[in-house]
Amino acid sequence: MEQAALKKMRTKQLTACNLIAGIMIVTFSIFFQTLHIQLTHLFFCLGLVMLVQSILGFLKKKSTKSFIPIFEQVAIYEKEKLGKEWEKEQRTENISRVVLSGLMFLQSFSFQDVTNPFFEIQPAFLFFLLAMFLVIMNVSMLFRFRKIDRSIEEHELQGYTKESNMMGLALGLLSAIIIFGFIVIFILP
Repeated sequence: MEQAALKKMRTKQLTACNLIAGIMIVTFSIFFQTLHIQLTHLFFCLGLVMLVQSILGFLKKKSTKSFIPIFEQVAIYEKEKLGKEWEKEQRTENISRVVLSGLMFLQSFSFQDVTNPFFEIQPAFLFFLLAMFLVIMNVSMLFRFRKIDRSIEEHELQGYTKESNMMGLALGLLSAIIIFGFIVIFILP
Protein backbone atom coordinates (compact mmCIF):
# COMPACT_ATOMS: atom_id res chain seq x y z
CA MET A 1 0.00 0.00 0.00
CA GLU A 2 1.31 3.44 -0.90
CA GLN A 3 2.37 5.72 1.95
CA ALA A 4 -0.23 8.41 1.12
CA ALA A 5 -3.08 5.89 0.96
CA LEU A 6 -1.86 4.24 4.17
CA LYS A 7 -1.72 7.59 5.98
CA LYS A 8 -5.23 8.45 4.76
CA MET A 9 -6.58 5.06 5.90
CA ARG A 10 -4.97 5.36 9.34
CA THR A 11 -6.28 8.93 9.76
CA LYS A 12 -9.80 7.74 8.93
CA GLN A 13 -9.42 4.84 11.38
CA LEU A 14 -8.21 7.13 14.16
CA THR A 15 -11.02 9.60 13.46
CA ALA A 16 -13.66 6.85 13.41
CA CYS A 17 -12.41 5.35 16.68
CA ASN A 18 -12.38 8.74 18.43
CA LEU A 19 -15.80 9.61 17.05
CA ILE A 20 -17.30 6.31 18.21
CA ALA A 21 -15.66 6.68 21.64
CA GLY A 22 -16.94 10.26 21.92
CA ILE A 23 -20.48 9.31 20.94
CA MET A 24 -20.48 6.42 23.40
CA ILE A 25 -19.19 8.60 26.24
CA VAL A 26 -21.77 11.34 25.57
CA THR A 27 -24.56 8.75 25.28
CA PHE A 28 -23.39 7.06 28.48
CA SER A 29 -23.41 10.40 30.32
CA ILE A 30 -26.85 11.37 29.02
CA PHE A 31 -28.34 8.00 29.98
CA PHE A 32 -26.87 8.22 33.45
CA GLN A 33 -28.08 11.77 34.02
CA THR A 34 -31.57 11.53 32.53
CA LEU A 35 -32.63 7.93 32.98
CA HIS A 36 -30.84 7.35 36.31
CA ILE A 37 -29.48 3.99 35.20
CA GLN A 38 -28.02 2.05 38.09
CA LEU A 39 -24.49 0.69 37.94
CA THR A 40 -25.72 -2.89 38.20
CA HIS A 41 -27.72 -2.47 34.98
CA LEU A 42 -24.84 -0.70 33.24
CA PHE A 43 -22.39 -3.48 34.09
CA PHE A 44 -24.89 -6.12 33.00
CA CYS A 45 -25.42 -4.38 29.63
CA LEU A 46 -21.67 -3.94 29.11
CA GLY A 47 -21.12 -7.61 29.92
CA LEU A 48 -23.84 -8.61 27.48
CA VAL A 49 -22.40 -6.42 24.70
CA MET A 50 -18.90 -7.85 25.25
CA LEU A 51 -20.23 -11.41 25.29
CA VAL A 52 -22.10 -10.86 22.01
CA GLN A 53 -18.98 -9.28 20.46
CA SER A 54 -16.85 -12.24 21.47
CA ILE A 55 -19.38 -14.78 20.18
CA LEU A 56 -19.60 -12.93 16.85
CA GLY A 57 -15.80 -12.78 16.76
CA PHE A 58 -15.54 -16.54 17.29
CA LEU A 59 -18.18 -17.18 14.61
CA LYS A 60 -16.53 -14.77 12.18
CA LYS A 61 -13.21 -16.64 12.49
CA LYS A 62 -10.86 -15.43 9.74
CA SER A 63 -13.31 -13.02 8.09
CA THR A 64 -12.44 -9.33 7.84
CA LYS A 65 -16.05 -8.20 7.35
CA SER A 66 -17.12 -5.18 9.37
CA PHE A 67 -20.20 -2.99 9.63
CA ILE A 68 -17.97 0.10 9.27
CA PRO A 69 -16.12 0.13 5.90
CA ILE A 70 -12.89 1.71 7.19
CA PHE A 71 -12.54 -1.05 9.79
CA GLU A 72 -12.97 -3.69 7.09
CA GLN A 73 -10.29 -1.98 4.98
CA VAL A 74 -7.93 -1.87 7.97
CA ALA A 75 -8.63 -5.53 8.80
CA ILE A 76 -7.80 -6.62 5.25
CA TYR A 77 -4.56 -4.62 5.31
CA GLU A 78 -3.51 -5.85 8.75
CA LYS A 79 -4.43 -9.47 8.00
CA GLU A 80 -2.22 -9.35 4.95
CA LYS A 81 0.59 -7.63 6.84
CA LEU A 82 0.48 -9.67 10.07
CA GLY A 83 -0.30 -13.11 8.62
CA LYS A 84 -0.72 -15.72 11.37
CA GLU A 85 -0.23 -13.07 14.06
CA TRP A 86 -3.52 -11.48 12.95
CA GLU A 87 -5.38 -14.72 13.70
CA LYS A 88 -3.66 -15.01 17.09
CA GLU A 89 -4.58 -11.43 17.85
CA GLN A 90 -8.23 -11.96 16.93
CA ARG A 91 -8.43 -15.10 19.08
CA THR A 92 -6.79 -13.28 22.01
CA GLU A 93 -9.21 -10.35 21.66
CA ASN A 94 -12.21 -12.68 21.67
CA ILE A 95 -10.97 -14.55 24.73
CA SER A 96 -10.29 -11.23 26.49
CA ARG A 97 -13.83 -10.09 25.73
CA VAL A 98 -15.25 -13.27 27.25
CA VAL A 99 -13.17 -12.70 30.41
CA LEU A 100 -14.17 -9.01 30.58
CA SER A 101 -17.78 -9.99 30.04
CA GLY A 102 -17.57 -12.33 33.01
CA LEU A 103 -16.02 -9.56 35.12
CA MET A 104 -18.82 -7.19 34.10
CA PHE A 105 -21.45 -9.77 35.09
CA LEU A 106 -19.63 -10.23 38.40
CA GLN A 107 -19.59 -6.44 38.93
CA SER A 108 -23.28 -6.31 38.08
CA PHE A 109 -23.98 -8.92 40.73
CA SER A 110 -21.71 -7.15 43.25
CA PHE A 111 -23.34 -3.72 42.81
CA GLN A 112 -26.95 -4.87 43.25
CA ASP A 113 -27.29 -3.43 46.75
CA VAL A 114 -25.28 -0.26 46.10
CA THR A 115 -27.03 3.03 45.52
CA ASN A 116 -25.77 4.79 42.44
CA PRO A 117 -22.48 6.48 43.44
CA PHE A 118 -21.97 7.88 39.93
CA PHE A 119 -23.94 11.04 40.71
CA GLU A 120 -21.68 11.81 43.67
CA ILE A 121 -18.46 11.70 41.61
CA GLN A 122 -16.86 15.06 41.01
CA PRO A 123 -16.94 16.30 37.39
CA ALA A 124 -13.17 16.95 37.48
CA PHE A 125 -12.56 13.27 38.16
CA LEU A 126 -14.86 12.22 35.33
CA PHE A 127 -13.09 14.63 32.97
CA PHE A 128 -9.74 13.20 34.10
CA LEU A 129 -10.93 9.63 33.40
CA LEU A 130 -12.27 10.66 29.99
CA ALA A 131 -9.05 12.44 29.04
CA MET A 132 -6.94 9.53 30.25
CA PHE A 133 -9.05 7.03 28.31
CA LEU A 134 -8.75 9.04 25.07
CA VAL A 135 -5.00 9.57 25.50
CA ILE A 136 -4.34 5.89 26.18
CA MET A 137 -6.52 4.81 23.25
CA ASN A 138 -4.84 7.19 20.81
CA VAL A 139 -1.28 6.54 21.98
CA SER A 140 -1.74 2.77 21.83
CA MET A 141 -3.22 3.04 18.34
CA LEU A 142 -0.34 5.23 17.15
CA PHE A 143 2.21 2.72 18.48
CA ARG A 144 0.31 -0.07 16.74
CA PHE A 145 0.25 1.83 13.45
CA ARG A 146 3.95 2.55 13.70
CA LYS A 147 4.91 -1.05 14.43
CA ILE A 148 2.71 -2.60 11.73
CA ASP A 149 3.16 0.00 9.02
CA ARG A 150 6.94 0.23 9.28
CA SER A 151 7.55 -3.50 9.09
CA ILE A 152 8.53 -4.73 5.67
CA GLU A 153 8.46 -8.50 6.06
CA GLU A 154 6.12 -10.80 7.98
CA HIS A 155 8.90 -12.25 10.15
CA GLU A 156 9.47 -8.78 11.65
CA LEU A 157 6.02 -9.04 13.23
CA GLN A 158 6.48 -12.53 14.64
CA GLY A 159 5.51 -12.47 18.32
CA TYR A 160 3.67 -9.17 17.87
CA THR A 161 0.53 -10.43 19.64
CA LYS A 162 2.45 -11.45 22.74
CA GLU A 163 4.44 -8.22 22.72
CA SER A 164 1.34 -6.04 22.33
CA ASN A 165 -0.50 -7.94 25.08
CA MET A 166 2.43 -7.44 27.46
CA MET A 167 2.55 -3.75 26.56
CA GLY A 168 -1.21 -3.47 27.12
CA LEU A 169 -0.88 -5.14 30.51
CA ALA A 170 1.91 -2.75 31.52
CA LEU A 171 -0.08 0.25 30.27
CA GLY A 172 -3.16 -0.98 32.14
CA LEU A 173 -1.23 -1.31 35.39
CA LEU A 174 0.32 2.13 34.93
CA SER A 175 -3.15 3.58 34.27
CA ALA A 176 -4.53 1.92 37.40
CA ILE A 177 -1.68 3.38 39.47
CA ILE A 178 -2.24 6.87 38.01
CA ILE A 179 -6.00 6.70 38.63
CA PHE A 180 -5.45 5.42 42.17
CA GLY A 181 -2.97 8.24 42.79
CA PHE A 182 -5.40 10.80 41.41
CA ILE A 183 -8.15 9.47 43.68
CA VAL A 184 -5.90 9.53 46.75
CA ILE A 185 -4.56 13.02 46.06
CA PHE A 186 -7.63 14.85 44.76
CA ILE A 187 -10.80 12.93 45.63
CA LEU A 188 -10.30 11.51 49.13
CA PRO A 189 -9.08 14.62 51.03
